[in-house]
Amino acid sequence: MPMVYKRILSIFALAILVVGVFYGSYARVFEKGELDALDLRFRLRPQIARTDKVVIIEIDNDTIKKIGQFPFHRGYHAKLIDALSAVGAKSVVFDMFFSEPRSGDKDLLEAMQAAGNVYLPYVFELDPQARVRTYSSQNLPELTSVAKGAGYINVIPDPDGKFRRVPPRLTYQGQEYLAISLLIAGDYMRIDPKRVKIPLDENGAVIVNFSGKWTDSYQHYSFGDIIQSYEAQFSGKKPVLDLNIFKGKVCLIGYTADGTTDLHPSPFEPLYPSIGIHADIFNSILHKNFITRASRGINLCILVVLSLLIFAASLKMAPLQAFALLVEIEVVFVIVSVVLFNRLGIWIDVFYPLLVTAFLYLVCTLYKSILHFKDRIALESELKIAKQIQESFVPKTLPVVAGFDMAATMITAREVGGDLYDVIKFDEARMGVMIGDVMGKGIPASLFMAMATTSFRFFAKPQIAPQQTLWDLNEKIIRETASNRFVTIYYSIFDFKDRIMLYANGGHLPVIHLAKGKKAVTLDVDEGLPLGMMKGAYSGRQIQFDQGDIFIYYTDGIIEAMNAKREMYGVERLIAFLEMNRDLGAQALREAVVNDVMRFLGKNKQQDDVTLIVIKL
Repeated sequence: MPMVYKRILSIFALAILVVGVFYGSYARVFEKGELDALDLRFRLRPQIARTDKVVIIEIDNDTIKKIGQFPFHRGYHAKLIDALSAVGAKSVVFDMFFSEPRSGDKDLLEAMQAAGNVYLPYVFELDPQARVRTYSSQNLPELTSVAKGAGYINVIPDPDGKFRRVPPRLTYQGQEYLAISLLIAGDYMRIDPKRVKIPLDENGAVIVNFSGKWTDSYQHYSFGDIIQSYEAQFSGKKPVLDLNIFKGKVCLIGYTADGTTDLHPSPFEPLYPSIGIHADIFNSILHKNFITRASRGINLCILVVLSLLIFAASLKMAPLQAFALLVEIEVVFVIVSVVLFNRLGIWIDVFYPLLVTAFLYLVCTLYKSILHFKDRIALESELKIAKQIQESFVPKTLPVVAGFDMAATMITAREVGGDLYDVIKFDEARMGVMIGDVMGKGIPASLFMAMATTSFRFFAKPQIAPQQTLWDLNEKIIRETASNRFVTIYYSIFDFKDRIMLYANGGHLPVIHLAKGKKAVTLDVDEGLPLGMMKGAYSGRQIQFDQGDIFIYYTDGIIEAMNAKREMYGVERLIAFLEMNRDLGAQALREAVVNDVMRFLGKNKQQDDVTLIVIKL
């Protein structure tokens, strides 16, 4: 496939991925995760303002135990209305149905008619979009006719099964109906309930601003205690409650006993009576304290901004730095979302942005790792080629010279190095031996090494003294290179006829000479700076050699090898080792020295190139 088509296909695939990720925010594909994040904010939030105008009257386990039958004779409900009306309760709101005729209906009808402040509920059957299908349950017509008002008590479940939303207004057969909480709030504030302004979500529902756990919310009283206290006024017994506490209160009556069906899971607990939800909406209307969810478009914009930040950081920063920034951004984002929720009641999506930014960081890091891996493979391939090229500048085999036993090795610390050596057999009477070390390591050093080796071979002639060769080479390096690099070179010429070695040194480690039956000495000169550093003089010397003599050429990778104790191998150790093993042949002595250096290093990594030439007569 042509490269242009591959690029178009890659861009197309990336575009689909980006659109899919952002569409996931708009479509709210992780809505359950967002709802869990909302519940966590509810539980972590400080206590919100809670009205004392609402009281909860529970038909709980204690009430059933005291009255002794269930469902109750409706005369008990009539007594409750009479008791609350007598002390001046603002309104009496039933979260239960009187849909079938039963004994006591006449007493209930008379009590409701006399009180004039009783509200009854009804329920619609809704479809998933909260649209009305039909009535599901309502009260006896005669009771509804004397009630001050009637409102529906529908609560809408979210995808996770918890109940957090209530539609305040519904339309059925062209007529508008009101939720009971909106109805009693409007009447309490003496305004038309239809004019009460409530922020709604995109489905026309109000998000319930839960005030806390059921046991901690509002004031709770037992239906049975109120009945008992009311009857005590006529029997002379001591009442359980002072019924005057209900003066001016909105009294919500509902089932909370075990086994009743009017209990739903909430952000705070698995069973929360729906009457508490109506109280919470009433409380929100009174305090104008609502939960408002940010629109899909706003949440999408937030996701785009966060994604761009993480995308840029992941591509430009090192993985650990990018991860630290990711954590910092996500923590700040969570804190901002909590502050907005606590102070302004604004609910922004948290779960999906956190998930996407973490995923984006992983994808970008993986992408960078793949690119780095490809670059590493390409670099290793180039280094292998560079190594092959560098090895071409080093003698593959040493020349055969009668009476000379020679061995050489070069072990680079990296794929390519800066050490160099050469052994040139000029003719049957003379041989040149050179060893050097370029400042630095890696490819730059290897390139400089190649240039120095090539130039050396141009200037090295049998009739030219070593010091003159180094002077000429130094002049060329200074004149033609601007890399601020230099190279140390030790160069010697063996004259087989006169049995002398002429040598010069350009800042390199002096050759070690082991004469037969004598201690080792180092062969150095008076003058000679590293080549490429500056112009200067180079001096030369000569030495007589004889049968059994050994000449050791080496680079600082040997004597500067450092073990785990931070100790260097050193020249003294090298000389002592050579003197102990001077009877070995050149090949064996070379291997023995290298092995001893590697043993000295131990688990430490080789830090510099190791080059060694052994010449034994």
